[in-house]
Amino acid sequence: MNRAERRRQAKELSKSKMPLPLNVALPVEGAADITGQEAVVLKTYLELKEKEIRENVTAALMKEAQEKLTRAEDYIAIINILIILYASKMAWGYTEENKKLMENYKAARVYVDRVGAAAAYAQIKKRNGY
Repeated sequence: MNRAERRRQAKELSKSKMPLPLNVALPVEGAADITGQEAVVLKTYLELKEKEIRENVTAALMKEAQEKLTRAEDYIAIINILIILYASKMAWGYTEENKKLMENYKAARVYVDRVGAAAAYAQIKKRNGY
């Protein structure tokens, strides 16, 4: 198929397709005239769709914020452990207990990630009698 045939075919296709209106800010009454629906029905539908979209966006933003908060809490916990290690090192020097703590840190971190921070905290709290 050469270029002229492709142009003719494209022109025929464009004639057969019904062009869509380019008016994006079409009032509800205009949409009601085009679709044959009542304006009240379209307004209700529009309000429901806007509410649904708003709820979806809000839920997504809340989920993202919760994930960021969880990560921030994890970083704070890690920084607190490092501060305790440096404070004990400055007070008493580097000891075998600090070395053992760092060796067990990774295993403890995996356990807390698997169980969840809230459940791990509850177990420690129950075990230590707080």
